[in-house]
Amino acid sequence: MKITSNPSNNIAKMYQTYQSQSEKTEKKAGSGSIEQDNLQLSEQAQKIHKLITETRDLPDVREEKIARIKEEIANKTYSVTAQQLAAKMLSSEKE
Repeated sequence: MKITSNPSNNIAKMYQTYQSQSEKTEKKAGSGSIEQDNLQLSEQAQKIHKLITETRDLPDVREEKIARIKEEIANKTYSVTAQQLAAKMLSSEKE
């Protein structure tokens, strides 16, 4: 499942923008004295950025779980209780 409306994505975009701007200003710094803006991210924002980049590397599909369920279906041992089914049906209505 991929969540696209994540407010922490804005932090990641801001961080990436800062990185690209700082690289450009470093290149220009050798050409003369130009007053530069400075952006420093808090430690918490840096941690959020790290978590975002780590979760981007995770697969969207959990192959092990799918293989296990397929095997249970093939062996006719897969079972879902009525409560589990109802809970999933009701949770999908909220989304």
